[in-house]
Order: sequence, then C-alpha cells, then structure tokens
Amino acid sequence: MMGYTMSWAAFAAVEVMSSPRFALKRVGYLAACQGLDQPENSPVVLLTTNLLQKELRGANVVDTTTGKGGENIYHAGLAINCLSNIATEDLGQALLPELLHMLNHPSPYIRKKALLCLYKVFLKYPQGLRLSYEKIKLCLEDPHPSVVSCAVNVITELAEKNPKNYLPLAPAFFKLLTSSANNWMLIKVVKLLGSLVPEEPRLARKLIDPLSGMVKSTHAKSLLYESVHAITLCLPYVKKADGSQPANIPDVVELCVETLRSFVSDSDQNLKYLGLVGFGSLLLSQPRVLHSHPECRGLILTCLSDEDVTIRTRALGLLKFMATKRNLVDLISQLLSHVEAASGEYRCQLVEEIIRMCSSNKYELVMDFSWYVDVLVILAGVRGIENQGEMIAKQWMDVAWRVLPVRCYAVRRSLEILICRGPGGADEALVGGAKDGDRHFVPEVLPAAAWIVGEYSQLIPDGVDEEGLNTTFDASSKGPYHALMQALTAPTDAAGVNPLPCPTQAVFVQNAMKVFSAACQRNVETQNSHGMSLEKLVCSDEELHACAETLMKNLVIYAESTDPEVKERAFTSYQLLLSIGLLPSSNSFATAASTASTCRDAAATLTYLLTPEPMKPISAKAQKRLAAEGPPSPVSVRDWEKGVDWDVFWFAKEETPWFDKDGNVKGSVENISFTKHLSNSTSGEVKAEAMGTAEPIPAMQPFGDVTSAAAEQVPFGNISNATAGVNIGQAPSTSHHRVGDPFYLNSTPSPTNALFSSKGAGMDGGPGDATNTATTRFGVLTLDSGGESEEDSGRKQKKKKKKAKKNQRMGVAIADSDDEDDDHVSRTKRGSTGKGDRAKEYANLALVDLTTPLGEDDVMPRNEHYVVPNRPPVRADEGHQKQKKKKKDKEKKKSSRKEKHPTTAAVTGDLLGFDAVGFSAPAPLPAAPAPTLVSSINSAFDDLLGLEMPPSVEAPTLIQHSEANEAKAGKAAKKASKKAKKKTKQ
Repeated sequence: MMGYTMSWAAFAAVEVMSSPRFALKRVGYLAACQGLDQPENSPVVLLTTNLLQKELRGANVVDTTTGKGGENIYHAGLAINCLSNIATEDLGQALLPELLHMLNHPSPYIRKKALLCLYKVFLKYPQGLRLSYEKIKLCLEDPHPSVVSCAVNVITELAEKNPKNYLPLAPAFFKLLTSSANNWMLIKVVKLLGSLVPEEPRLARKLIDPLSGMVKSTHAKSLLYESVHAITLCLPYVKKADGSQPANIPDVVELCVETLRSFVSDSDQNLKYLGLVGFGSLLLSQPRVLHSHPECRGLILTCLSDEDVTIRTRALGLLKFMATKRNLVDLISQLLSHVEAASGEYRCQLVEEIIRMCSSNKYELVMDFSWYVDVLVILAGVRGIENQGEMIAKQWMDVAWRVLPVRCYAVRRSLEILICRGPGGADEALVGGAKDGDRHFVPEVLPAAAWIVGEYSQLIPDGVDEEGLNTTFDASSKGPYHALMQALTAPTDAAGVNPLPCPTQAVFVQNAMKVFSAACQRNVETQNSHGMSLEKLVCSDEELHACAETLMKNLVIYAESTDPEVKERAFTSYQLLLSIGLLPSSNSFATAASTASTCRDAAATLTYLLTPEPMKPISAKAQKRLAAEGPPSPVSVRDWEKGVDWDVFWFAKEETPWFDKDGNVKGSVENISFTKHLSNSTSGEVKAEAMGTAEPIPAMQPFGDVTSAAAEQVPFGNISNATAGVNIGQAPSTSHHRVGDPFYLNSTPSPTNALFSSKGAGMDGGPGDATNTATTRFGVLTLDSGGESEEDSGRKQKKKKKKAKKNQRMGVAIADSDDEDDDHVSRTKRGSTGKGDRAKEYANLALVDLTTPLGEDDVMPRNEHYVVPNRPPVRADEGHQKQKKKKKDKEKKKSSRKEKHPTTAAVTGDLLGFDAVGFSAPAPLPAAPAPTLVSSINSAFDDLLGLEMPPSVEAPTLIQHSEANEAKAGKAAKKASKKAKKKTKQ
C-alpha cells in the first residue's frame, strides 16, 4: 500500500488464508491481493488453487437449523475477491466450474460476486467465455436487481471489445431500458445499446424516441450525458431507404445542442469537459450546427483560454467545424497569439491544428496564399515544435509547388530564412519579435527553403526587387547571389543550426549548384544588355567570380564528409565545375573576367543539367493512372540519346583533365577504366586549350628499374640485389601515374613487402617462395586459432544464443564482457504488466466468437485424479498353469547351465573359492505345503510383481464358494418367478 512490493510475504499470506478464523482469513486474503502483484510469475499462486476451491465449495454447505449458508458465504466472498485480483490462466481454468456453480447459489451476495469475478477470469482465460455465455445470459432474468445490474455491467465491458457477439441480447437490453428505474444500470444499458448501433443500423431509429424521453425526464447528469452521447451515435444511421430523415430529427438535434450548451456553460470543469466531448461527437454527423448557434461558438472560444489544458485541447478540436472563408484569418490570428503564450504539448497541438485548418480539402478556406506563407514562416520560428517541423516544411513546399502566383513570394521568404540575420528584416510579425542574433528556425524548414530557392532560382531577381529585404550574408557579400551561395555552402550556418544534419547538407549542396547556374544565366543577360541598366537585379562579373570562388572552396570541405550522399554530391559538383573550365580556389591566376567568361560559356550547360524547367505538380489521378500502367518499357541507349541536346556539352569533345588536391593536372578522365588497367603513356598530350595553358603537358613516364642506390632509401634496411631482381621482366609500375586519381585504388606492395629477404626465398630452394614467405628480422607472423575448430566455435555461438534467450525470458540483461562495469548490467522487472499486456488481454478477448455454437472441443475443464482401470479377474487354474510353465522354463535353464558348467554346479555354496571336495551342499528338508486360498486380487498382484506362488492345495477356494452361492441364488429366483406366474393366472 505504501508503494513497496510484498512479494516476499506471499507464502506467509497463503498460510494465513487457510486459518479457520474469519478475521485472520480476511487479513490473509488482503495480503495475498497485495503481495501477489505478479501472479503469472509467482509459484505461490499454485498453492492457492485447492484452498480457493475448498472455500467456493464450502459456500454450498447450508446450516440445517437456519436453512442458510452462515459464515461460509462470507468465506467464499473473500475467496472470490482474491481470485479476481490474482487470476491467471491456470487458476481460471481450474476454478471456472466452481464460479459457474456459484451463479445458482441461493444467496444474491454470492451470485453477484461470482458474476463480477468472471470478467477478470475471462481476461486471462478467454476460452471460458464461450463455455459460460449461456449462464451469463440467464442472469439477466435473475429475480434480484443487484444480480441483473452486475450481469449488465459484465456484458457491457465485454461488448466494448467485440459488440457483434452481443447483438442477440438487444431485445433484452431494450426491455431493461424501458422498464428499469435504476440509473446506474441504465447508464450501462444505454452505453451498450449505443455500441450495438454501428453493428445493427436499424436499431438507431428504434432508440431515438426512448433516449429523447430520457433526456427530457431525468435529472441525473451522468445518465443525461450518456443518453445524449447515445443519440449522437444514432444520428448517422437514422436515414431512411430513400435518403430522407425522420420528421423528429431536427427537434432531437436541437435538444442535444441545448443540453450540451448547458454542460459547457456550467462552472464544474467535469461537466464542461463532457459538454465539449459531446459537441465533438454531434458535429461528426451534424457539422453545420455551430454556424446556426453563435452562442455556442463563443463558449467554445472562451474554453481556449481555460486554465485546464484538457478543456483547451477539446475546444481546439472543435475549431475546424467553426472555420469559414470569412473568419479563417481572424481565427488563425487569435490562435497565433495562443501559440506564443502556450508551452509544451499544447503548443504543438496548436501548430498542428492551424496547419490542418488551412490545408483541409486542398486549401478550400485559404483565399490569400501569401498570407498562408507568412503564417508558415511565423510557425517555423517558434521554439519547442521540432516534431512539427516536417509538417511545416511539407506545407511550404506544397504551396510553392502548386500555387504559381505565390512562387515569387515564397522565394523571397526563403531568402529571408537562409540569408538575413534578422527574421525577415524588420518584420514584426514573427513570433516574439526576434532581433538580430536571436534568430531561430526549425531545422526541418531549412531544406524546404533551400529547395524552393534552388528549384525556382530564376525568380530570385523578382523576389529581391522588393524593398525592405536585406540580402547581405556578411561584410564580404558581393550581392544576393553571392550571399545565397555563402549561406548554402558555408560550414557555419546563418540560421543558428550548427552543425547541420547530413540530409540538410546534401540538399544545400544540390541547390547551391542550381543557384550558381541561375547566377551564370543572369550574368549572360547582364552582358547582353550592352551596359544598359536592367529593370531588376543584375549579376556582375565580380559577383559571379565570388560565387565560383566560394563554391569551389567550400565544395572541397563537403567532399570530406562522412555521409556518402553529401560526399557524392559535393564531389560530383566539384568535378562538373572543373570540367567546364573553372580552376580550383587555390589557383591565383584566375581573374574575375576570365572566370565570368568561362561561366557564361557554361551557363547553357548548367541550366540544361540542373534546372531545365521548373517542377510542376501532377494530379492524383495522373499518378494513379501511371501506377496502374506499371513500370515503363525499357529504352535503348540510342533512343535515350535522341532527346539529348549534345550541343551544350561542347567540352565533352575534348579530353577532360583531372586534378589532384593542389590543382596539378594528373591525366585525362577518358583514360580511366573500371574493368582493366590502362597506361597513361598512350594517352598522349592533353590539349592545352582545355587546361588554359600555353604549352602542352607531356605524358608521364614510367618508373625505371629498382637499383641498389634506390634500395638504400628504404626505411626498413637494405635490400639485396637478388631481391631487387624479382621485378625484372614484369610490367612497369603505373602507381606514379595514378597519384591523385579518385577512381584508382592503389594496390602496389607496401614497404613491408620489400622485407622478403633472400634467406626466406632460399629455404625451399626456389626464388618463387620469396614472395610467399613473410620471414623477416621481425620474425614470422602467425595467427593462432586457439585450438578451436569451426564446429567448436559454432557450438559456442549456439550456447551463447541459448543463454541470451534464457536471460531474455528471465528479464535480465547481462553485459557482453567481463570487463564492463556492474552498472551496465540492467535488470528489468519480471512480469511487469503494463499497457501492452493489458491491450493484449483485451485483443485476445475480442477474438472470441460467440455467434457460433459450441463444438465437441468446447468442454468444461475438469479436475479429476487419474484412476487405474481394474484388470479382469484371473481364474485360479489359469494362474496355476502359468506358474507351472514358468517353473518348467526355469528348470530347463538351470539344467542347461549345469551341463555347460559342471564344476560350478558341484561347488554350490563355495563363495570363497576353496576346494570343492571338502564342501557339499546340504540336502533341503522336505516341508509340508501350507494350504493357501487363491483369490482374483492376489493373483493380479502376483502378475504385476512377477512373484511365483506355490500351487494351492485341493481345498475349497473362495471362487468355488462364490459359484455355489450364485447357483443357490439362481434356483431361488426361478422358484419365486414360478410362484408369481401362478398367482397372476389365478
């Protein structure tokens, strides 16, 4: 009771339970209920089976003087109460017959307790419900009202799991609804009938009138609420076959609204909560009710400011039924003020409800999408809603994707998030009025903003053209494009999220290339204007040079990422920029004019590769049609190449150089092969036009032979000429040509391979063994398996798996190694019954089908001792014949042994091995056989134990006496029958 376990006192509690005194027995049962809190895992529960069975059977003993059960019924009541608390599957199976027998007890005290205990037994032993369903139905007709109330309670709880099983009981419950005056029982009846309506819709029209009358007549708040709730469950099913509704439905709806309004306006918090729940159930079938009752809308809006968070949450769920095109903006503005003041889970629910109201039915209520984008930006700056960040990001991308007029504004707001230090410059609409340096955005929103800016980068000039937008990332920013490039590729993010998640980095790298493509295209348009000022943003050569320099510098950093996606995108982008002629950032010969010229030449190529055209939405019907058609048919390479504009890939006609980290040219990309090694000596000269140099670059020369002078530089010591001569006649090494090649894996021997001395080669007399023996001055490296074979290791692994499974069943987690601390060994509570176990019990109970009749296997369990079947009696003469056969067989065996071993037969009794002459076996004295009586029982035991009894003397046996008596009795019976026939004739 104080929160400490009492499992240690379980055995002592069982001892006190068996006390004959009622006071001690009650204490023992109470201690058992508290101590056996985990009955499935306690072996003490097995000791209570016979004790509980004895108590339940003792309730049937009636006092002869008073005609009542006396104190035995109270003992049985204690046992039933204890069983309901410690019930297990074995206990339920063993005690179910006794509990069902208690339903016929003359005392209603026992009957109602047994009924309530059956529900707990069914949770542990669901099969017992099929066996006892018929007797539970009979309890609905019990003469005592308390027993009927308990039966209704049990059936109502069972119907919550599977209402379909109890449809045949609808007439009986309807009779109770119209005839009973017990409010507590009526609450259960109304709840049960309401759960049966979805299973049988015709029941709805039959229940409307009695439930409406109950709402008008009763003053009990609990019964009043259950009646209104049952009416709201019936309203979706009251339509007739022609689609019309009965004439009394509007009056019934008005009655429900008035009743629920009185609940919400009550000062009692419990009634207010029930009123909001009732409105939520009513609005599912009558969604336009609140539009015709403005006073109810005011009450619900008032509940949003209630101190109780549960009431605020329930009122928040009703706002979607109140929102219209006219009041959506005002309603969302009020909710945004609540978001600022809220905290915890309620703030997250507010954000979800705002997005759900605006996006319902494909943005049916939103009239101004620019306003909705502002709302999303405000929500993105709220702290403590990280779980809702993905929802905000999806909405932002979806609006920019689907609504064409709002794309430019979405790009502008995305620039504010990615570049601006303050949230939207001087925008005061953001939550909390954040200032510079106090800027916060949900991390999941950043990839969405980067995607919008990159995908619709051609709209950047239109977005930046508006006044009041600060497009400066830092003091070194040359313009909007450069600032955006700094924001997307800088290791330190401007939004305060550092470090960025790897998925965000991948999106940033990809869209930085799209922005760079848009900057190159904008620079082309600037040059084509011939010095005339454009109406919108321009991109100068200095800004474009700064963009290329920043991009080349930061892509090298991202190429070292541990995430494969980020690394691949950064490396691919870097090589693409190198292929169009841009020089690495470490090269100081690049000027703004030359870089801008190169970028203008590659503008068409970058636009064709990265943003050929803006992404457009696809309707749901088109997506379903494509999915139904299946995967497209395979296309050949030639067919695929027909749609490619090869004119934009002008640089592909020349050999593409690849560089090392220092920017030095190391070869041509065309010479790289993934299937065989090719020598760079055949590649010729790399064209100077592609490199931007005046002189051609000669091809690399292969290494020469290894000399003894070169061998002296090996750090592991000198290498003899014999060892150096191993490479003579082999192909020249190409490792020097592949230095810096990102596609080449160097597989040349390491310096330790040169340690193979001539001594090791000469051990077997052949030079070929020198390359296979690792004998050096450091010794021979060997790997000892420890004497374990594959079979032994497999057995050990199986043992470990078995041990792990055993520990898992025991609820103990053992550390993997002995070196770990004891703190790492965690022990879980054995048999902890949580919500998962309770849900599993309910699920098993819901699987029971009561609509099918009982089969041959559905039999009430019995507790009976095993009885050995009686063997048929054996006659005395048959027993004597068997004994004679056994004796003859033994005599034959002895005679055969004597013939085989004559010496041992002569020395009978010579146990110490002395000479056989001095000893002789004494002759046995003749003994008179004692007369014995042979019976069938004695002969049966003789056969079972394999005993040999001497033959009986010829004396009158029990069987002979019994046969004589039977013959006399038969003669007497015949005489009596003859006399009776004579009398009947007379």
